[in-house]
Amino acid sequence: MHSTPSTETSPLSPQHSPPSPPSSPDALTGVRDFQRHTAPLLRPELARLAREGQSPDQLFITCADSRMVPNVITSSGPGELFTVRNIGNLVPPAADDSVFAAVEYAVDVLNVRSITVCGHSGCGAMQSLLHGAHRRDGRAGTPLTRWLRHGQDSLHRVRHTPARFHGRPPSTDPLERLCLTNVVQQLDNLRAHPSVARRTDAGAIQLTGLYFELTTAQSYVWSTGSRAFVPVRPQVGTAA
Repeated sequence: MHSTPSTETSPLSPQHSPPSPPSSPDALTGVRDFQRHTAPLLRPELARLAREGQSPDQLFITCADSRMVPNVITSSGPGELFTVRNIGNLVPPAADDSVFAAVEYAVDVLNVRSITVCGHSGCGAMQSLLHGAHRRDGRAGTPLTRWLRHGQDSLHRVRHTPARFHGRPPSTDPLERLCLTNVVQQLDNLRAHPSVARRTDAGAIQLTGLYFELTTAQSYVWSTGSRAFVPVRPQVGTAA
């Protein structure tokens, strides 16, 4: 009589489990890479800044969007930008302790000489405003919907005086129009800040509106003369 081979796996037999999916980088992956490759290069400059303190020339207010990298698009290094990031690069017209504390510190303590508000294309906060997220959930709302209410002035402005690109017809894209107009509105909100108003009246500080178009990696600056955003062109050096 022939016995049927057992199909059970012996406890000592090797286990053939399906391959594990590739592990995604953890929160420290980039930090480890920084410590290995970049920290040795930056250490002397950071040590100097640690001894002497920071003295940035510019306050840079931009969106929290992960695609926006202020130090990359401004070619700046440690100690050069005092940066504020929030949903929609908003400067609330009503008192907001977080944003206005940063503005006050930058202007009155650090004595920055310029403030830049930088918006960008495809901004999710502006898309949410267009979809009425700021009107949801009644009076209380969520932290996000309450924050978005600070963008209502931009919604009002875009209906009456939308910002545009210089040399182009007004955009037919509602989101692009709002993203552009929001930058101009936040500059006006900044001018209402007491510390900023004093310094601008004295000619001691410059306000700049910047817009970054993600699809082309092109920056545009707000021109008060032409009342439009003009492209920032590379500086071409002359031959010696």
